[in-house]
Amino acid sequence: MALYNPEKKFKCWYQLLFLLLSSSVISFAQPTIDVSINSSATVIVSGDSVEFFDQSAGSPTEWNWTFPGGNPSSSTDQNPTVIYPSLGSYTVTLNIKNALGEESTKSFTDYVKVISMQTFWWNDAVFYEVFVRSFKDNNGDGKGDIKGLIEKLDYLNDGDPTTHNDLGVTGIWLMPIQQSPSYHGYDVIDYRTVEQDYGTNDDFKDLIVEAHKRGIKVIVDYVMNHSSSQHPWFQASINTLSDKHDWYIWQNPKPIVTGPWGQNVWHANSGSNYYGIFWSEMPDLNYNKLEVKDEMFDIARFWLEDMNVDGFRLDAIKYIKETGNILEDTPETIDFWKEFRTHYKSIKADAFAVGEAWTTTEKIQPYVEDDGLDYCFEFDLATAILNTANTGNTIALKTQVDEVMATYPFLQFGSFLTNHDMNRVMNVLGSNTAKAKVAADLLLTLPGVPYIYYGEEIGMTGSGVDENKRTPLQWNATSQAGFTTGTPWRAVNTGFITKNIESQQGDVTSLWNNYRKLISVRNNQAALRRGNYKMISSSASSVFAFLRQYQEESVIVVSNTGSSLVSNVVLNLVQGGIIPGNYKLVELLGGGQLSVTINSTGGFDNLSISQIPAQTTLIYKLMDPLEVATNVTFQIDMNKMIVDGDFNPATESVDIVAGFNNFGAGATINLIDTDLDGIYVVTVSNMDVGSKINYKYRINATNDGREEFPSSAFLREYFVVEGKDTLTDIYQKQTVASVKSSLKHAFAVYPIPTSKEIFIDYSSDYTGVIHYQLSDLVGVERASSSFYSAAKTGQHSLSCESLPSGVYMLTLAYNGTSEVFRIVIQK
Repeated sequence: MALYNPEKKFKCWYQLLFLLLSSSVISFAQPTIDVSINSSATVIVSGDSVEFFDQSAGSPTEWNWTFPGGNPSSSTDQNPTVIYPSLGSYTVTLNIKNALGEESTKSFTDYVKVISMQTFWWNDAVFYEVFVRSFKDNNGDGKGDIKGLIEKLDYLNDGDPTTHNDLGVTGIWLMPIQQSPSYHGYDVIDYRTVEQDYGTNDDFKDLIVEAHKRGIKVIVDYVMNHSSSQHPWFQASINTLSDKHDWYIWQNPKPIVTGPWGQNVWHANSGSNYYGIFWSEMPDLNYNKLEVKDEMFDIARFWLEDMNVDGFRLDAIKYIKETGNILEDTPETIDFWKEFRTHYKSIKADAFAVGEAWTTTEKIQPYVEDDGLDYCFEFDLATAILNTANTGNTIALKTQVDEVMATYPFLQFGSFLTNHDMNRVMNVLGSNTAKAKVAADLLLTLPGVPYIYYGEEIGMTGSGVDENKRTPLQWNATSQAGFTTGTPWRAVNTGFITKNIESQQGDVTSLWNNYRKLISVRNNQAALRRGNYKMISSSASSVFAFLRQYQEESVIVVSNTGSSLVSNVVLNLVQGGIIPGNYKLVELLGGGQLSVTINSTGGFDNLSISQIPAQTTLIYKLMDPLEVATNVTFQIDMNKMIVDGDFNPATESVDIVAGFNNFGAGATINLIDTDLDGIYVVTVSNMDVGSKINYKYRINATNDGREEFPSSAFLREYFVVEGKDTLTDIYQKQTVASVKSSLKHAFAVYPIPTSKEIFIDYSSDYTGVIHYQLSDLVGVERASSSFYSAAKTGQHSLSCESLPSGVYMLTLAYNGTSEVFRIVIQK
């Protein structure tokens, strides 16, 4: 019998503990096998291929993939490529083993989504949000109106794609234009009548006609959730015996519930309480009452049929129907909008509605799936774009674009930067124009239906109270920024002297011109409007690169969102779906070309860009090397000059002086008016697509002060596009104002006094038409005519024999400039 030895027992327990701890350490040091995958894309179109990448931990040596619905349906490759021929969502499963015999399996449910590329007319549009009260005042009362909007439609789009002084937008969204007691219009008192400050229903019909002439679609804000408390319906509703009482939601006693952001939603009136989620003066309509729904649906019919609008922007769609204490996003609300869609499509099949659901991407999805609304605004994407422009960090934006592409029907979401409820872009970006350009670049090249808030294109500022975000549009540097001849309803921003449309239109480096060029490129490239999206990997963290594809057209966007120049940027595209071969990448915003070889997987390897300046975006069109050249036709309209007597087509000529790829700086070409319509034309052949042309026009091939932009070499700018390429300009007559100060010295008028005739000598560089008018001291015209100066010096005589003695005023006019000379006639 062994004796008990406590020391020995302790030693055994110690040894056992040591062994356990040692084995644990060894176990923790061993790699844990765990399945993880990545892929070249998660959202594709039918027939596209996806390359899968194993990123598992634990050093696997065997792989068994299964791809139900894919081709192949299984693979033992580490990184297989699979083609998905049919629409739907597909699960991917991976089983792995390592050399230690460890094994792991994981399924990724609905990992790949194959979508239809069905698109609609609104995918071709760029929309412009207009607050009519602040756009343009036509009658001088200080409030913008519909006639003012009509007056300025040519600024938005003049209907002529060959001109480039208009912004080029093809759709406008009008904030509320119906009768309202508030400046903003979101509390309506008459849904079928245009706000009296803005004009009449007939004015609106004229607007639709003029907009459609120019290829501009028009949608209007329709506020269906609530009315004004001053609406006759609500005023009647206060009476419990009225047939309108239950058109609104009344309860007594007052329910103990607050709104989604903690606000009071029940408001007292006449001993009872009514529901209004936004404000006491905006009571919610009761859509459980059939008559309410029927009336509001009929109002939609009125605007589509009688007023001929193209669709609606729907305000506050989250709050239409409440269920108990659940005030937003209820299933009944989702169903309501599906019913509304069926209604407006039955009236006008190509009408659409875009919903405002100010919430996350995930919560917006139910509003557009399964025959819901056509699309909604994407707030999370707007935030991601602005954050990237602000910081140069692209990670969150890449993730968000992937999410929206996977969430909605193909390209069916409204993209924007800010709107009338948000601080303006320039406030968010610290008044940094370079950042604002990057934000615009991303907005107008990424997937989505883009919306521009009025004034965004010139960098207008506004923050704080809503009125500050909705100030009058800044047209020029004159009084009240050219918005009104009266006192504006809200003070114009103080920065309008330098930040206005007119000044930025004349500056090729301005934010306005950046927007114009981007819209033009988007309008010309179907891939940017209707194309699929695939991300391209970049060696620079601040560079966001992606491919847009539509049918055989491919456009690659490379945006350096950071504040520093990046060099030797390397791009890789694994599965691009492009036909293999050698191509040219033609840059559409600044000119230049790169060569690229598309490999057997339809992508490319190690495409290098030597330098991308800070906050600069490059837009490359993939083209056959034999198709990079095209012809460009220049047209200059001289009719205004001719009518004003500043140009004589019988004796004078027009030429273009330009710097472009196959003529070099300072090259000149004469233009011809063969059909005598006052438009002078020349066609230049073999121009590289994407090349930049800087140019101006002159008269008589001389720099005598009558040429455009006399103080600069060139101030016009144009980028050559493929296909039919024509640009039309109007001669910049205002630039001949350099002769104003010299007319008194250039003309001699004598003798004074005279009895028979007056001689007019001109002794400086004045060739062309000189007008004169002789008036008495009470302003009655006694003689007027013009004469033509073919030489730089000369003389003209004016007979005075038929005029009585007295003092007269002789006005001489040349190129829009005039001077008055005092004449004395003695008999």
